Amino acid sequence: MSIHLHRHNSLREQISTLGKSLFDRGLTMGSSGNISVRLDDGGWLMTPTNACLGRLDPARISHLDNNGQLLSGDKPTKEQFLHMAMYEERPQSGAIVHLHSTHSVAVSCLPG
Repeated sequence: MSIHLHRHNSLREQISTLGKSLFDRGLTMGSSGNISVRLDDGGWLMTPTNACLGRLDPARISHLDNNGQLLSGDKPTKEQFLHMAMYEERPQSGAIVHLHSTHSVAVSCLPG
């Protein structure tokens, strides 16, 4: 097994563990929220579209190349464009967690 494949599998497991933790703590509901990780060898891992973070299957996490094309796994999150824009804006970032937790949504609805 190549070093990159082993590293990708380890990252897929970590994304699944983090997703379950966020879901179990009530920080994301249903199929909202998404996670991505920039890969050392180029490209990204991203949670699939319409996936529940509490029940991620590591083998189904999307693997994208440098151009955002799907290499393996399920179709990536519908928020792929947001993740890629954030990585472009902040090239030092290694991962992004995007949530719509009940509390943050409630606060965003408060008058300014």
